[in-house]
Amino acid sequence: MGDDKKEHLIGMTGMDLRKFQEDGEEHELVKKALGKFLSGKEGYEPIIEKRQEKVKRCSKCNWALAGGEKFCPECGSKS
Repeated sequence: MGDDKKEHLIGMTGMDLRKFQEDGEEHELVKKALGKFLSGKEGYEPIIEKRQEKVKRCSKCNWALAGGEKFCPECGSKS
């Protein structure tokens, strides 16, 4: 592998793609690039699943609640 290719791959490590999750022009460009990378073909459209974790949080201290608690285990306020 050539030095240029190695440098390019090193620059790609740790890249956070979450900023491209929202719909828009950049989202479509990343989607097309992933499709081509995954399939090796132009025009393959991957399905990008958008997950949203619904975690109940304490209204006073923002502590993540497991569910079913009547009081926050961190600050003691009624949940």
